[in-house]
Amino acid sequence: MRRFAPVLVLTLAGGALRFATLDAQSYWLDELVTVSLLDRSLGDVLAEIPETEATPYAYYVVAWGWSSVFGLGEVGLRSLSALAGTATIPVAYGAGTVLVSRRTGLVAAALVAANPFLVWYAQEARSYALLALLAAASVLAFAHALRGSARWLGAWAVVSSLAIA
Repeated sequence: MRRFAPVLVLTLAGGALRFATLDAQSYWLDELVTVSLLDRSLGDVLAEIPETEATPYAYYVVAWGWSSVFGLGEVGLRSLSALAGTATIPVAYGAGTVLVSRRTGLVAAALVAANPFLVWYAQEARSYALLALLAAASVLAFAHALRGSARWLGAWAVVSSLAIA
């Protein structure tokens, strides 16, 4: 447990940065597009995406389910991005650790936890934070696959496909 204590502290601090001000601002234009899309049935959401969005489907499918539970308010919908942004911190640690060293993993986690752009994007009801999480998970899976694991190569293919979707 002591080994993971710094990562836990970084993750909690990064989560605090992301969740603390989710309701500080009203939705902006692009977020309102997301809200208007998600305020429909899933079939209607999927049919409307090609007409209004350049963002792939995966985020909207996840966000539709999330908003069904947590609502379409600023905190409810933005919390999906805040959770994805927070989850990116330990994933970045894992990628850095597997690729280089534990110290590199801690530096990567600290940079992800405090990066202003990653904090900002994790507070928007858009797909950016989910993409960052999937990209980091793709790097982590690829790092493990480089060590010769066919299982991790399969995981890399799935996660990379989700990132593209």
